[in-house]
Amino acid sequence: MDRSAIKSLRRKGMKIAEIASAMGIDRKTVMKVLKQPTEQAVTRERSSLLDPFAPRIRDWIKKKVPVKRMLELLQEGDDPFRGQRSEFYQQVSKIRKQMEQAAEEVFVRFESLPGEYCQFDWGEIREMAFISQPAQTRYFFCARLKFSRMSFVKFTTEMKQETLQRCLLEAFEFFGGVPWNSVFDNMKTVVTGRDDQQKPIWNKSFLKLMFEVESHPLACWPQSGNQKGAVENLVGWVKSNFIPERSFLDDKDLEQQLRAWLERVNSAVSQAHGKAPIQVWRDFEVGALSALKVNARDFGMMREVCVGNESLVNIDSNRYSVPAIYVKSSLLARVRLDWIDLYDKDKLVAHHARAKSKLHKPIRIPEHYESVLKTKPRARVMLYRDHLMQADKSVAAYLNTLCFRERGSFGPQILKMYALLEKHGSEELGTACAVASEHDAYGVEYLENLLMQPKLPPNYQLEHSISAPTQCDVDRNPAEYEAHVRESLVS
Repeated sequence: MDRSAIKSLRRKGMKIAEIASAMGIDRKTVMKVLKQPTEQAVTRERSSLLDPFAPRIRDWIKKKVPVKRMLELLQEGDDPFRGQRSEFYQQVSKIRKQMEQAAEEVFVRFESLPGEYCQFDWGEIREMAFISQPAQTRYFFCARLKFSRMSFVKFTTEMKQETLQRCLLEAFEFFGGVPWNSVFDNMKTVVTGRDDQQKPIWNKSFLKLMFEVESHPLACWPQSGNQKGAVENLVGWVKSNFIPERSFLDDKDLEQQLRAWLERVNSAVSQAHGKAPIQVWRDFEVGALSALKVNARDFGMMREVCVGNESLVNIDSNRYSVPAIYVKSSLLARVRLDWIDLYDKDKLVAHHARAKSKLHKPIRIPEHYESVLKTKPRARVMLYRDHLMQADKSVAAYLNTLCFRERGSFGPQILKMYALLEKHGSEELGTACAVASEHDAYGVEYLENLLMQPKLPPNYQLEHSISAPTQCDVDRNPAEYEAHVRESLVS
């Protein structure tokens, strides 16, 4: 260990953490050296041309990159190393010795106060075998309170930002509150990089959540898994204890078995303190946690979205409509688990049920296009039809047959059907369509008659008193068909 170098860096104004990072040693070691009296005047140490490259050299040493290859890499690029080869080899040897000395240092285990720390990490199970569905990769999110060792685990299909945040909120709900500090690895959804002082650059969306729940985020040093050893052990325990010799029907069964396993883990005696985590949590820790002000289901992630020419915004590969006046504007989207709200500053302009999977058609609310449809009657018909097709399976099937039979003259029928949807809702209209289709009764007049009934019974039979005649297929010659199409376009 070069004590003179440590003191020299301190005189240059570097912080203790920065010195520790530059030298590859522990902060406590730096503090110990700085407290030692100086027996003689320390000569001013000449800076090396390799100093700016030291972090990269340490990383290459960890990856076991050959020294000659290191030199080649440093001599490339816009700002290459221009020093002597001998100087390079000398400095690499020096850095290597510093790293070896640091590796030999004894790790100091510390315990936390109740509610002080919670550690988080991800695990991965590749090609997890299911009985009723294909083998797929599954990720699992782990959280463990350091004081009580209370554990939380949740399996997911991916590790994107929204998934991380909702898992965090579910963990806080499970623990009954929010810890003072939340400790993470250097995952991209948490830390996007480090600045020139090796301080973490936080993901903005993640940092906003931490601010809202009032928990201070902490990032481990790279390659320092021991700084969150409690949750690292939990990840390994899931792989070695929960997964082996188990079979899962599907994801629902996986979740149920995990819940039962977690209950046993939290009720078993922990080697850390000789007690069951759930007992320590109940007696000492839950009361020390801060109140959670949001929940995983209702929490809405804020995003800025742009409105395209079709008055649609793109959110998670699905397109949602907004009022046409906002074309080419920017709006704020609050994305909840089940709903999406779109705002113009503080004004709510659109509310959509969130699609659970990628749809091939946009999700439109016809009223959003009212100002445009006044001059485009054909567009109104087609837009209403698309909306009806998405309302209910029975409605879609009935409408498909109705449009085929009516061919070019279905416009008035679509408009009336849409009015019925607005008045009665998709469920009632769907039931009416199902009953009418069973009796080959295609026309809005039949649906209106059915919907007038006080309550439509499951085995409802059409009355012979329906005044409208039974509809039949109409064969038209090309001239008649063209006339119907033109009439529909005009209407």
